[in-house]
Amino acid sequence: EIKPDKKPDPEKPGQKIDDWWQPAVRLLGAGTLLQTLKSYDKENIPPKVISVIRKDFIPNEDYTPDKIAKASSAAEGLCKWVVAMEGYDRVAKVVAPKKAALAQAEGELEEAMGILKAKQAAVQVMVDELDGLKKQLKDCAD
Repeated sequence: EIKPDKKPDPEKPGQKIDDWWQPAVRLLGAGTLLQTLKSYDKENIPPKVISVIRKDFIPNEDYTPDKIAKASSAAEGLCKWVVAMEGYDRVAKVVAPKKAALAQAEGELEEAMGILKAKQAAVQVMVDELDGLKKQLKDCAD
C-alpha cells in the first residue's frame, strides 16, 4: 500500500496534510504500474480502499473518464480502471453468496448422485436375481 507524504498545511500552520505527488512520481518511476494494475487482486480489494473510492471518487461529478480525459489520457485510463474495480467489487459482493450456495448445492447433488448410483446398483442386483428366478420358474414349468 502506498502512503502519502506529509507536508505542512499552507492554510493551517502547524498542521500537516497528505501529499500524494512524490509517492505518485515514485510509483510511475518504478515502471511497474501497468503490470501492477493487470495483476491486481480484484477478488480481495481491501474494504478500506473500496470505502475511500465510494466516498471520495465515485460520487464526485468531476471524476468521470470524459472529464479526466481533458487533462490526460493516462489519467483517463486509470479513472476507468478505478471505476471498473469498484463495479467489479459491487457485483462480486452480490455474486459471492450465490457462488457459495451453488457450490453447496453441487456438493449436495454429488452426494445425492452417489446415493442414487448405489441404489440403482442395488436395484440392478435385485432385477438380475428376479430374472434368474423367472428363468428358473419357466424352466420348471416347461
